[in-house]
Amino acid sequence: MKRFVPILVAVAALAASAAATAAPPTMTPGTLVVAFGDPAVGFASGTVRGNTVTNPKGYEVDVAKAVAANLGIPKIKWIYSPWNSLFAPGTKKFDVSFQEATITAQRKRTVDFSTSYFDANQGVLLSKKATIPHSISDLKKLQTCAQTNTTGLDWIKTKLHPNKAPLAYPATTAAFTAVQIGRCDALILDTPIVASERKANPGKYGPVAGQIITHEQYGAVFQKGSKLVPEFNTSIKKLWSNGTIPKLQKKWFAIDFTKVPVLK
Repeated sequence: MKRFVPILVAVAALAASAAATAAPPTMTPGTLVVAFGDPAVGFASGTVRGNTVTNPKGYEVDVAKAVAANLGIPKIKWIYSPWNSLFAPGTKKFDVSFQEATITAQRKRTVDFSTSYFDANQGVLLSKKATIPHSISDLKKLQTCAQTNTTGLDWIKTKLHPNKAPLAYPATTAAFTAVQIGRCDALILDTPIVASERKANPGKYGPVAGQIITHEQYGAVFQKGSKLVPEFNTSIKKLWSNGTIPKLQKKWFAIDFTKVPVLK
Protein backbone atom coordinates (compact mmCIF):
# COMPACT_ATOMS: atom_id res chain seq x y z
CA MET A 1 0.00 0.00 0.00
CA LYS A 2 2.85 2.42 0.72
CA ARG A 3 3.83 2.66 -2.93
CA PHE A 4 0.46 4.28 -3.73
CA VAL A 5 0.83 7.09 -1.17
CA PRO A 6 2.77 9.48 -3.48
CA ILE A 7 0.17 9.02 -6.21
CA LEU A 8 -2.69 9.70 -3.80
CA VAL A 9 -0.93 12.79 -2.49
CA ALA A 10 -0.38 14.07 -6.03
CA VAL A 11 -4.03 13.51 -6.94
CA ALA A 12 -5.15 15.30 -3.77
CA ALA A 13 -2.86 18.22 -4.55
CA LEU A 14 -4.24 18.51 -8.08
CA ALA A 15 -7.80 18.44 -6.79
CA ALA A 16 -7.04 21.14 -4.23
CA SER A 17 -5.40 23.28 -6.90
CA ALA A 18 -8.37 22.89 -9.22
CA ALA A 19 -10.78 23.85 -6.44
CA ALA A 20 -8.72 26.89 -5.55
CA THR A 21 -8.75 28.14 -9.13
CA ALA A 22 -12.37 27.19 -9.92
CA ALA A 23 -14.11 29.86 -11.99
CA PRO A 24 -16.83 31.91 -10.26
CA PRO A 25 -20.30 30.39 -10.88
CA THR A 26 -21.52 32.83 -13.55
CA MET A 27 -24.22 31.94 -16.09
CA THR A 28 -21.61 31.87 -18.86
CA PRO A 29 -18.12 30.75 -17.79
CA GLY A 30 -15.67 33.63 -17.95
CA THR A 31 -18.37 36.28 -18.41
CA LEU A 32 -20.18 38.39 -15.80
CA VAL A 33 -23.58 39.62 -17.01
CA VAL A 34 -24.25 42.95 -15.28
CA ALA A 35 -27.64 44.66 -15.54
CA PHE A 36 -28.46 48.34 -15.13
CA GLY A 37 -31.81 50.12 -15.13
CA ASP A 38 -32.67 53.72 -15.98
CA PRO A 39 -29.68 56.05 -16.30
CA ALA A 40 -28.70 57.72 -13.02
CA VAL A 41 -26.21 60.59 -13.03
CA GLY A 42 -22.94 59.45 -11.48
CA PHE A 43 -24.10 55.88 -10.91
CA ALA A 44 -24.51 54.36 -14.37
CA SER A 45 -25.31 55.57 -17.86
CA GLY A 46 -24.72 54.31 -21.36
CA THR A 47 -26.36 53.72 -24.72
CA VAL A 48 -29.26 51.27 -24.57
CA ARG A 49 -30.03 49.29 -27.72
CA GLY A 50 -32.65 46.66 -27.03
CA ASN A 51 -31.41 44.80 -23.97
CA THR A 52 -27.76 45.74 -24.48
CA VAL A 53 -25.93 48.64 -22.83
CA THR A 54 -22.87 49.95 -24.65
CA ASN A 55 -20.18 52.31 -23.38
CA PRO A 56 -21.45 52.33 -19.80
CA LYS A 57 -19.80 54.66 -17.32
CA GLY A 58 -20.31 55.60 -13.70
CA TYR A 59 -19.69 54.56 -10.13
CA GLU A 60 -21.60 51.28 -10.36
CA VAL A 61 -19.83 50.44 -13.61
CA ASP A 62 -16.44 50.89 -11.95
CA VAL A 63 -17.51 48.86 -8.91
CA ALA A 64 -18.65 46.02 -11.18
CA LYS A 65 -15.34 46.13 -13.07
CA ALA A 66 -13.35 46.09 -9.80
CA VAL A 67 -15.30 43.11 -8.48
CA ALA A 68 -14.91 41.21 -11.76
CA ALA A 69 -11.16 41.84 -11.66
CA ASN A 70 -10.95 40.62 -8.05
CA LEU A 71 -12.83 37.45 -8.97
CA GLY A 72 -10.75 36.81 -12.06
CA ILE A 73 -13.66 37.15 -14.49
CA PRO A 74 -12.16 38.35 -17.80
CA LYS A 75 -15.30 39.56 -19.61
CA ILE A 76 -18.34 41.67 -18.68
CA LYS A 77 -21.57 41.84 -20.65
CA TRP A 78 -23.70 44.92 -19.89
CA ILE A 79 -27.48 44.63 -20.27
CA TYR A 80 -30.61 46.65 -19.48
CA SER A 81 -33.17 45.34 -17.00
CA PRO A 82 -36.24 47.44 -16.04
CA TRP A 83 -36.69 48.42 -12.41
CA ASN A 84 -40.25 47.08 -12.16
CA SER A 85 -39.11 43.52 -12.86
CA LEU A 86 -36.01 43.63 -10.67
CA PHE A 87 -37.59 42.08 -7.57
CA ALA A 88 -39.94 39.70 -9.36
CA PRO A 89 -39.39 36.04 -8.48
CA GLY A 90 -38.06 33.67 -11.09
CA THR A 91 -35.03 33.29 -13.31
CA LYS A 92 -32.98 36.43 -13.93
CA LYS A 93 -31.26 37.25 -17.20
CA PHE A 94 -28.24 38.60 -15.34
CA ASP A 95 -25.65 37.45 -12.87
CA VAL A 96 -25.89 40.69 -10.91
CA SER A 97 -27.69 44.01 -11.21
CA PHE A 98 -26.61 47.42 -9.94
CA GLN A 99 -29.64 49.74 -9.75
CA GLU A 100 -29.23 51.75 -6.54
CA ALA A 101 -31.46 49.15 -4.89
CA THR A 102 -31.97 49.58 -1.16
CA ILE A 103 -31.67 46.36 0.83
CA THR A 104 -35.00 45.58 2.53
CA ALA A 105 -36.48 42.52 4.21
CA GLN A 106 -39.41 42.47 1.79
CA ARG A 107 -37.15 42.45 -1.27
CA LYS A 108 -35.03 39.71 0.24
CA ARG A 109 -38.01 37.39 -0.11
CA THR A 110 -37.51 37.22 -3.88
CA VAL A 111 -33.87 38.19 -4.52
CA ASP A 112 -30.50 38.09 -2.78
CA PHE A 113 -28.38 41.16 -2.08
CA SER A 114 -24.69 41.78 -1.72
CA THR A 115 -23.32 43.70 1.21
CA SER A 116 -23.71 47.48 0.87
CA TYR A 117 -21.67 49.32 -1.76
CA PHE A 118 -23.28 52.74 -1.07
CA ASP A 119 -25.16 54.33 1.84
CA ALA A 120 -27.93 56.90 1.30
CA ASN A 121 -30.97 58.76 2.62
CA GLN A 122 -34.11 59.93 0.84
CA GLY A 123 -33.95 63.35 -0.82
CA VAL A 124 -36.51 65.96 -1.87
CA LEU A 125 -36.17 67.49 -5.36
CA LEU A 126 -38.52 70.42 -6.05
CA SER A 127 -40.09 71.83 -9.18
CA LYS A 128 -39.46 75.47 -9.99
CA LYS A 129 -42.98 76.45 -8.92
CA ALA A 130 -42.97 74.63 -5.61
CA THR A 131 -42.89 76.42 -2.28
CA ILE A 132 -39.71 75.42 -0.46
CA PRO A 133 -40.56 73.23 2.55
CA HIS A 134 -38.61 73.87 5.73
CA SER A 135 -40.03 70.91 7.63
CA ILE A 136 -41.76 67.57 7.14
CA SER A 137 -45.00 69.35 7.99
CA ASP A 138 -44.45 71.77 5.08
CA LEU A 139 -43.65 68.87 2.76
CA LYS A 140 -47.02 67.25 3.51
CA LYS A 141 -48.78 70.18 1.83
CA LEU A 142 -47.07 69.66 -1.53
CA GLN A 143 -47.92 67.35 -4.41
CA THR A 144 -45.37 64.60 -3.94
CA CYS A 145 -44.30 61.90 -6.35
CA ALA A 146 -41.95 58.93 -6.46
CA GLN A 147 -40.92 55.99 -8.59
CA THR A 148 -43.00 52.84 -8.20
CA ASN A 149 -41.67 50.04 -6.00
CA THR A 150 -39.21 52.33 -4.22
CA THR A 151 -38.48 53.05 -0.59
CA GLY A 152 -39.24 56.70 -1.37
CA LEU A 153 -42.84 55.85 -2.28
CA ASP A 154 -43.09 53.61 0.79
CA TRP A 155 -41.90 56.50 2.98
CA ILE A 156 -44.51 58.87 1.54
CA LYS A 157 -47.31 56.39 2.16
CA THR A 158 -46.27 55.10 5.59
CA LYS A 159 -44.47 58.07 7.17
CA LEU A 160 -45.37 61.34 5.45
CA HIS A 161 -49.12 60.87 4.88
CA PRO A 162 -49.39 63.91 2.57
CA ASN A 163 -52.52 65.95 2.05
CA LYS A 164 -52.66 64.80 -1.60
CA ALA A 165 -52.13 61.24 -2.80
CA PRO A 166 -48.61 60.83 -4.24
CA LEU A 167 -48.09 60.38 -7.97
CA ALA A 168 -46.16 57.23 -8.92
CA TYR A 169 -44.08 56.72 -12.06
CA PRO A 170 -42.58 53.47 -13.41
CA ALA A 171 -39.22 55.06 -14.32
CA THR A 172 -37.01 57.77 -12.87
CA THR A 173 -37.02 59.58 -16.22
CA ALA A 174 -40.81 59.95 -16.04
CA ALA A 175 -40.62 61.16 -12.44
CA PHE A 176 -37.98 63.75 -13.32
CA THR A 177 -40.12 64.96 -16.22
CA ALA A 178 -43.11 65.37 -13.90
CA VAL A 179 -41.01 67.64 -11.69
CA GLN A 180 -39.69 69.60 -14.67
CA ILE A 181 -43.19 70.40 -15.98
CA GLY A 182 -44.54 71.18 -12.52
CA ARG A 183 -46.98 68.28 -12.33
CA CYS A 184 -45.12 67.09 -9.25
CA ASP A 185 -43.94 69.62 -6.63
CA ALA A 186 -41.58 67.35 -4.74
CA LEU A 187 -39.95 64.12 -5.88
CA ILE A 188 -38.94 61.81 -3.04
CA LEU A 189 -35.99 59.73 -4.20
CA ASP A 190 -32.53 58.84 -2.95
CA THR A 191 -30.46 61.91 -2.06
CA PRO A 192 -27.44 61.03 -4.25
CA ILE A 193 -29.72 60.50 -7.25
CA VAL A 194 -31.70 63.74 -6.95
CA ALA A 195 -28.67 65.83 -5.93
CA SER A 196 -26.65 64.53 -8.89
CA GLU A 197 -29.55 65.08 -11.31
CA ARG A 198 -30.06 68.62 -10.02
CA LYS A 199 -26.36 69.42 -10.40
CA ALA A 200 -26.27 68.03 -13.94
CA ASN A 201 -29.43 69.91 -15.02
CA PRO A 202 -29.78 72.95 -12.75
CA GLY A 203 -32.06 74.89 -15.08
CA LYS A 204 -34.76 72.22 -15.10
CA TYR A 205 -35.55 72.10 -11.39
CA GLY A 206 -35.99 74.03 -8.23
CA PRO A 207 -33.59 73.24 -5.36
CA VAL A 208 -33.01 70.03 -3.47
CA ALA A 209 -35.02 71.01 -0.41
CA GLY A 210 -33.31 68.56 1.90
CA GLN A 211 -32.94 64.96 2.87
CA ILE A 212 -34.85 62.64 5.16
CA ILE A 213 -32.69 60.40 7.33
CA THR A 214 -33.55 56.80 6.45
CA HIS A 215 -30.11 55.11 6.67
CA GLU A 216 -30.50 53.05 3.50
CA GLN A 217 -27.89 50.78 1.96
CA TYR A 218 -27.55 49.85 -1.70
CA GLY A 219 -26.88 46.21 -2.49
CA ALA A 220 -26.16 44.49 -5.79
CA VAL A 221 -29.11 42.26 -6.72
CA PHE A 222 -28.88 38.53 -7.51
CA GLN A 223 -31.28 35.75 -8.30
CA LYS A 224 -32.44 34.07 -5.10
CA GLY A 225 -29.92 31.42 -4.10
CA SER A 226 -27.10 32.70 -6.31
CA LYS A 227 -23.74 31.15 -5.43
CA LEU A 228 -22.03 34.37 -6.50
CA VAL A 229 -23.17 36.29 -3.41
CA PRO A 230 -20.43 35.14 -0.97
CA GLU A 231 -17.69 35.90 -3.51
CA PHE A 232 -19.17 39.32 -4.26
CA ASN A 233 -19.45 40.13 -0.57
CA THR A 234 -15.79 39.28 0.01
CA SER A 235 -14.76 41.45 -2.93
CA ILE A 236 -16.94 44.46 -1.96
CA LYS A 237 -15.64 44.35 1.61
CA LYS A 238 -12.12 44.36 0.19
CA LEU A 239 -12.95 47.39 -1.96
CA TRP A 240 -14.16 49.22 1.15
CA SER A 241 -11.12 48.28 3.25
CA ASN A 242 -8.49 49.10 0.63
CA GLY A 243 -10.00 52.51 -0.10
CA THR A 244 -11.22 51.77 -3.62
CA ILE A 245 -14.91 52.50 -2.96
CA PRO A 246 -14.27 55.87 -1.25
CA LYS A 247 -12.01 56.85 -4.18
CA LEU A 248 -14.67 55.89 -6.73
CA GLN A 249 -17.33 57.83 -4.84
CA LYS A 250 -15.11 60.90 -4.86
CA LYS A 251 -14.45 60.39 -8.59
CA TRP A 252 -18.10 60.19 -9.63
CA PHE A 253 -19.88 62.38 -7.07
CA ALA A 254 -18.44 65.86 -6.66
CA ILE A 255 -21.07 66.52 -4.00
CA ASP A 256 -20.81 66.20 -0.25
CA PHE A 257 -24.18 64.60 0.45
CA THR A 258 -23.72 65.15 4.19
CA LYS A 259 -24.05 68.89 3.51
CA VAL A 260 -27.63 68.51 2.21
CA PRO A 261 -29.87 69.89 5.01
CA VAL A 262 -32.08 67.48 6.93
CA LEU A 263 -35.84 67.98 6.97
CA LYS A 264 -37.43 67.25 10.32
